[in-house]
Amino acid sequence: MKEFLEKSLRQNVIMIENKELYKKLPLAYRGRYNIFTVETNGALWIAIQPKDNVGLVLLRRDRACVEKMTGLNCAIFLEQTTFYIREKMMEEGIPFVIDGKQVFLPFIGYLLSKSNERELPPVHLISFLTQKMLLVAIYERWIEMKVSDVAKQLGVSTKSASRCFDELEYLNIGVLGMKGKSRVINIPDDRKQLWQQIERVLRNPVIRRFILRKDMKLEKKAGISALCEYSLLSDNAYPTYAVTKKELKASGVKVEKQASELEEMGCVVLELGYFIDFWGKGLQDPLSVALSQTREEQEEERVEISINEMLEEYVWSRD
Repeated sequence: MKEFLEKSLRQNVIMIENKELYKKLPLAYRGRYNIFTVETNGALWIAIQPKDNVGLVLLRRDRACVEKMTGLNCAIFLEQTTFYIREKMMEEGIPFVIDGKQVFLPFIGYLLSKSNERELPPVHLISFLTQKMLLVAIYERWIEMKVSDVAKQLGVSTKSASRCFDELEYLNIGVLGMKGKSRVINIPDDRKQLWQQIERVLRNPVIRRFILRKDMKLEKKAGISALCEYSLLSDNAYPTYAVTKKELKASGVKVEKQASELEEMGCVVLELGYFIDFWGKGLQDPLSVALSQTREEQEEERVEISINEMLEEYVWSRD
């Protein structure tokens, strides 16, 4: 970090670990950070460097505490961080240095310096491919899966897999890490907690619903019919099938007559943005089943209970 600062600031930097400050701070700080006193061009300031991954909420709070206690400006030293955290720190004026990449020290007039830093394209809605990749990663408990590994696993190009990694980084989905100079996906042991954190950015995989007079007798089941396969829930009087966008034309669904509200329904066909065959038997995967429910279905207590039981048995407790 010292060498990078000297190169970026083009001046000598004195950086000494401040062991006295540990004694004045709560015990948690000692395990969470290395703390340094830094001198640049005669100006004294403090830097805290996380020993492990620390979220933005803690970084923001702990830095403010150190500044208040010392009366000095405090920056955050980072080996790496997510695009989201970096952008939020710049937006809030929080000084930081990302080793080998970026310096943002507004209190000494050094606003921005970049070195080999990639600009990520903005993401307003997670793509279906990225969502599929993330759910497969959860099911298979991916550890240190690189872009090339993911591309091979999903049968897509390396470029497409790399774009998925960019989306995860931009959306601040905390499954990315580094192995050497390569980005990797690491799924934590507590997958249920991860799901609760990321569910807000995931989307309903259903593009369109076709309510048809005729039972199409398709091979893939989704939605309520898939949920019934995973639980003791009784299915509707009609089955719910799945087709992907690529399969839609060949399925013949678009040319079939749709049922009116007064007519008997033969089946419902969900056009999906992706399909994960969970058992290899044409059954939509449990997490996507949970995301595919309509608002009315979500409000039914029996459906909610069945979804929770399904996820517990087939995802959270599954080795």
